[in-house]
Amino acid sequence: MKIPFITLVLSVLFSLVSFAQDRENVKLFGQFHRGDTRYSGSWSYVDLETRREYALLGTITGTAIYTIDDQPIREVAFIPGPSSNWREITILGKYAYITTEGSGEGAGMQIIDLTNLPTSANLVNTYTATFTRGHIIQRDIYSEVPYVYVMGTCGNCGVNILDVTDPVNPREIGTYSPGYYIHDAHIKGDYLYAAAFNEGVMDIVDISDKFNPVLLAQIDVSGGNTHSAWTTEDNRHLIISSEKDGLPARIWNIEDLSNLYEVATYSGNLASLTHNPYVKGNYVFFSHNTEGIRVVDIKDPAVPVEVGFYDTFDGLSGGFSGLWSACPYLPSGKIIGGNREDGLYVWTFNNARAGRFYATIEDASTAEQIMDATFYIHKMDVEVPANLEGIHKFGAMPGNFKVEISAEGYENQIMEIRLEPDDSLNIEILLKPTSVGLFDLAQHLPTLEIAPNPFTEFTVLDLADFDRATYLRVFNSFGQLVRSENVVGGEFYILDRETLEEGVHIFTIFDSNNEMLGNRKVLIN
Repeated sequence: MKIPFITLVLSVLFSLVSFAQDRENVKLFGQFHRGDTRYSGSWSYVDLETRREYALLGTITGTAIYTIDDQPIREVAFIPGPSSNWREITILGKYAYITTEGSGEGAGMQIIDLTNLPTSANLVNTYTATFTRGHIIQRDIYSEVPYVYVMGTCGNCGVNILDVTDPVNPREIGTYSPGYYIHDAHIKGDYLYAAAFNEGVMDIVDISDKFNPVLLAQIDVSGGNTHSAWTTEDNRHLIISSEKDGLPARIWNIEDLSNLYEVATYSGNLASLTHNPYVKGNYVFFSHNTEGIRVVDIKDPAVPVEVGFYDTFDGLSGGFSGLWSACPYLPSGKIIGGNREDGLYVWTFNNARAGRFYATIEDASTAEQIMDATFYIHKMDVEVPANLEGIHKFGAMPGNFKVEISAEGYENQIMEIRLEPDDSLNIEILLKPTSVGLFDLAQHLPTLEIAPNPFTEFTVLDLADFDRATYLRVFNSFGQLVRSENVVGGEFYILDRETLEEGVHIFTIFDSNNEMLGNRKVLIN
């Protein structure tokens, strides 16, 4: 169980030890450590005839294959390869394609036939025609189109595109060659989302013609180290991870390639980076390095909410330890991951769902939106800022939340909001203007001409000198707002007494910016 850095410091100073919670809504199904000193990428395979599920895991010495339907997990095959800390896997049909940055004997893209699992798996070819090393290999997992994409085959090679119509004998048919290093790429339909690590950008590329990829747009990823990305299932948003501690994952709206913009960020702990994002349904499954697997509800991508996690690393947060990948695409719902230190993890997730609310703050007397209100959530000890439209967006696991809303010139309001799974609550909160003392009101502003004064049934306000007048507000002798009406500056306004009680009142005039323009003490008989 991880001891956060701040807790470690406190334990030294005060002899206190406090352990962080290491799991929520994610349950360990099984784990297998074969004894290698390093593990890396992983991917899942399903035998469509038997429906058996398998996990493939890159190790420092090769690729291990496990059957994960039952407990305990069993290793059923191992394919040696060049020694390397980096090994990545993709699977198309009954074949696994493996790339590594290792060199020497056996270097190249390995092709493994999975047909005879669980009895055996066989290395049937090693592709070396156009490269012998590669950092990442990917394909379009949403279709069975026969192409694989290899990134990092050299310092500025971009993306190598291979046709695997003949699974054992791939042919390179094209490249995306921007002139700089592409670290990883997500492929979906006719689009390739290429992470240019050193340039700090994400390229969006049209690959409908595999022989001639075309750059369509580019996202400047603040902070650089652009590592990997994945689209939401509706293709409207792109989740981008940066391989640098202190940088969050970023969620971009990509509906209009001429108007790309960021809508949210996510981090389970900024001391650690989000290594790989994979999207399934309304969830992103992050391998968060030293923070383990993190599951984030993105039903509204602008309000991402962490709904599950399982920590796989006992040390301090930060650096290149812990979970490398977390693949969630098995039909059973199992999730597999490669933990750098101790191998394969298999989890289940209980599909916990977040709730959200969207609050607007308005003046109780004018219904005008208050754009600079403060929205504070006590339980979370967090202040929720308003967006450009003045909406305070918040999401969390279900529960009760005490919130406090304040704004200059208004009375604070405290209320409780209940969130249920999948809630999407639009909340309108009305703030009352701060009570103003009669003496203070009567002092420093121009006098509002009112006649008759005193009055019994009605009176007339002369607004000739108040061109900007928009609101009339009436305060009683206790400084409480008792009436608010729209008025037009520069004209006369007749006010009927209606519900106003007897006594001294202050009549005030405000403009559309809620600036007080003038006032007058009035007696009602």
